[in-house]
Amino acid sequence: MTGAGFAAGPSEHGELRVEVRAVNGRSLVTKMRLPTVCSGYEAAIEELLRQQLQRGSVTVVVERVQQAANLPDPDVVRRVAAELRQLAAELDLQPPTLAEVLQAAASGRGGDAPTSRPLPPQLAALFATAMADLLRHRQSDGQATVAAIEAILAQFEEQLATARARAPQLADRYRERLMQRVQEFVAAQAPEAAPITELVREVAIYADRVDVAEELQRLDTHLAEVRQVLARGGDVGRKLEFLLQELLRETNTMGAKSPDTAMTHAVVAMKTCIDRLKEQAANLE
Repeated sequence: MTGAGFAAGPSEHGELRVEVRAVNGRSLVTKMRLPTVCSGYEAAIEELLRQQLQRGSVTVVVERVQQAANLPDPDVVRRVAAELRQLAAELDLQPPTLAEVLQAAASGRGGDAPTSRPLPPQLAALFATAMADLLRHRQSDGQATVAAIEAILAQFEEQLATARARAPQLADRYRERLMQRVQEFVAAQAPEAAPITELVREVAIYADRVDVAEELQRLDTHLAEVRQVLARGGDVGRKLEFLLQELLRETNTMGAKSPDTAMTHAVVAMKTCIDRLKEQAANLE
């Protein structure tokens, strides 16, 4: 979500330079630094940003490169002129001159600025150019981020394959250890071996406790959904964050079920991959 867009050119308020910068953020937060002559455009600029951006901390800076003539706003001049002509007609006086209108309009500029007004055409065109530049940079940054996510997903899947291959062996290894220990105990302490049914039940209970087939299936489903979200494009950041939370939940469950060292190492590596994926997902819209 990082990027910057720039535009410069003439406007209704003289030569202006518009800069729109965006950095990572979970929601859309905007900050503006505008010259006094642009007071009242904040709401229009905010609406423009929200039409094209969903997430990020966005800073808008407008600077006057070459100031226009130090005249009041044309709309203000027209309004003041109309009010003065009406007042002059009511008082049976001569209509005000242009100089008198400009003086009256200038004297009122220290009052309250308009709280909200639409962007005039030239200024709106500058913002459109700056936003197009920003979106182009963000798209390029997003493509690089998606490539990084794909690489991390491949590492995650390698560790998942290790865990998948290890999972069926857990019950077999437990049965071997249990049989060996029972035989050693019987040889040392008991006159005869324990009933085989007891051993079978114990192994069955353990196998059920360490079975991670459901977790492996859900991890496969979540991974497929992650790839589909990336392929569809658009606003993917929040969707990825949710799916990564689900990946982490299933990975933690799988690690908690298994006391096997190799499985534990694979789970730790998978969780590291998820942390890296979260960092990259924060860079996407």
